[in-house]
Amino acid sequence: MLRSEKLINESISGLLNSYSMVFFSKNRVLAAILILVSFFDIYAGISGLLSVLVANLSARFLGLNHYNISSGFYGFNALLVGMGLGMAIQPSIPFFIILPFIALATLLLSLTFEGILGKYGLPFLTVPFLLAIWLAELAFRSYAGLQPSESGIFTMNTMYARGGEKILMLYNWFGDVEWPLALETYFKSLGAIFFQYHLLAGIFIAAGLLIYSRIAFLLSILGFGAAWYFYLLIGANMHELDYGFIGFNHILTAIALGGFFMIASKWSLLWVLILTPVVTLIITGTSALALPYQLTVYSLPFNIVVLVFLYAMKFRERMLQKPETVIVQHFSPEENLYAGMNARERFRNQNNIAFGLPFYGTWYVNQGHSGKLTHRDEWKNAWDFVVCDEGGLEFSGDGSKQEDYFCFGKPVLAPADGWIEEVVDMIDDNMPGDYNLEHNWGNTLVIKHAEGIYSKLSHLKKQSILFARGTFVYKGQVIAHCGNSGRSPFPHLHFQFQTTPFIGSKTLLYPFSQFVISNSNFSLRLSGIPEEGQNVQNIEAEPSLTEAFNFVPGQVISFIIGEQGTTNGEWLVKTDMLNNRYLECQATSAKAYFRYEGRLFYFTWFEGSKKSLLYHFYLAAYKVPLGFYKNMPVEDVFPPTILRYGSFRFLQDIVSPFVLFLKPSFKLIYRNRETLIAGSRIELYSECRLRVAGKDFRNWSFVMQFADNQLKTLEITTNHAKHKAIFKHS
Repeated sequence: MLRSEKLINESISGLLNSYSMVFFSKNRVLAAILILVSFFDIYAGISGLLSVLVANLSARFLGLNHYNISSGFYGFNALLVGMGLGMAIQPSIPFFIILPFIALATLLLSLTFEGILGKYGLPFLTVPFLLAIWLAELAFRSYAGLQPSESGIFTMNTMYARGGEKILMLYNWFGDVEWPLALETYFKSLGAIFFQYHLLAGIFIAAGLLIYSRIAFLLSILGFGAAWYFYLLIGANMHELDYGFIGFNHILTAIALGGFFMIASKWSLLWVLILTPVVTLIITGTSALALPYQLTVYSLPFNIVVLVFLYAMKFRERMLQKPETVIVQHFSPEENLYAGMNARERFRNQNNIAFGLPFYGTWYVNQGHSGKLTHRDEWKNAWDFVVCDEGGLEFSGDGSKQEDYFCFGKPVLAPADGWIEEVVDMIDDNMPGDYNLEHNWGNTLVIKHAEGIYSKLSHLKKQSILFARGTFVYKGQVIAHCGNSGRSPFPHLHFQFQTTPFIGSKTLLYPFSQFVISNSNFSLRLSGIPEEGQNVQNIEAEPSLTEAFNFVPGQVISFIIGEQGTTNGEWLVKTDMLNNRYLECQATSAKAYFRYEGRLFYFTWFEGSKKSLLYHFYLAAYKVPLGFYKNMPVEDVFPPTILRYGSFRFLQDIVSPFVLFLKPSFKLIYRNRETLIAGSRIELYSECRLRVAGKDFRNWSFVMQFADNQLKTLEITTNHAKHKAIFKHS
């Protein structure tokens, strides 16, 4: 894409998002509706548009972050100031001369509060708007060239100029209809967010909210409805909601805390209800404080409640999901919810240290947790590993010598990075059948991996430990050899996790990561506890797959689709500012974010066109352990947003804070491997399936072929068609 095209696209995105960001959105349909609503009063619309342009151009001139500009972060406060002043002040040359400088001041305030509040991980919301419009209103009282606006007249003129008498009659009809007071106040409160105090404006915005997010729409009703009934309950003045339709504070607070900054759930909805009286009290109190200065509180109550609540949530030590804070912001309550639920299901142990099994090859769990012999009481969470042959024997010959045992002398690996804390290395190995009760643990290593997380490896071979105390070792590094020292009648490796660095400490329940169980069939565990009787091994990397999925930033992947190559395109490997790697389709700008962990490749998120080949590759290679295990199934779940569902999706969005019934599943199977002179030819089969009420609703299948350490072909089969893509790499 040319630099000029990119600049134009970023400028358009910055303009549109400055409008939709008022509702925490980047939805272009909502943005278009809000722009239309802002021009219900022509001068409010012009003032808002001018302010956004000045703020965004100034941000670009100052060299501010391109992403923040195109996301509307630096424009929405200036937009609100411009529209507010455009409604309050009669249009004149002096007004339009001073307005750009107010927009610039709003931008500078936005940057200031981004720095101040950002240090605490808090958003600046509409705090810059409040300060800018209050200062402007106070200053304008001293300027003789600026007069209060007669906005009602201009609004009627605008309606007439736009669509003639019919549009004007329609506009007035909405205001003349006898609506229920609560419904009328709700719509007018929505319109008041954009300084348009009319039913039609509120109805347009409500429709835009419904298109953008079903959750946000329902939260707007919940927030306002809770406030309405609370006012009735306490016998408060209902005109407080009418006055300036300040009830929009309840609407914005509900959307912000119910589904944007917190993941939508029954807990976030409960907190919306709990905080309703707090918002009401702050509206009443701050209105009284502002009255002597003849200022309105605007969105001050919303800012206070949201910022204080978000700050308070940072001090939690438990109940972290009641409600759960949004970590990665997708600017949609649905996307935040579905991504959060999907991440919890896929990566429920992602905060754990990724411990590998401490050996090469396949070992047998001779004794697991709560074993029959020694793993009891405070020492129950431990493992004894041995090596067995195909017949299940641990030794060859008569087993009378240490060397008869398959595990004796085998390398022992560091399960994760860490510091050697304790070393015992001079205890003789027992002959098979003997014990050493004087030195229970025998030759032992204790490794510190993090504060409060240690691993202990015992019964090691005498003088086989390769590192001294205080040495830093790396995951997978050979650190010792298996022996038969201590209270060990037969050679084996004792392994346990513990919270302290001492030999003999009680055990800690903690999982291993990314291992394969290989008893009768292969079975993958991304995180789990190996059980007694299982044959286990680390994922053994297959070079053809590890190289093929190691997408390096700057790499270009070209493809053609169809027998005659009727469609061709390119993917580019990129990284974002947080060093997240992703594939980007040059034709559609679709992005598929992924992680590569040496033995495991998986996609984390997709955005963009679902007609692109990249989308199908995202579905096909959603999770791929980078080894080869014939017929081993690999299963996972997609977020509900990944497929198109029509009315199913609409219904799911409505009930999503309470129940999830759309769960598209992923399954991958290792089909064939053919050894070549330079690597292997591998075929993987995968499918994406959605079942609703026991019936297949969507079912896509894929076949990926790899050779020369590269992805060669991708076959896509749906209910309607079959396609094949051929890849070239550079």
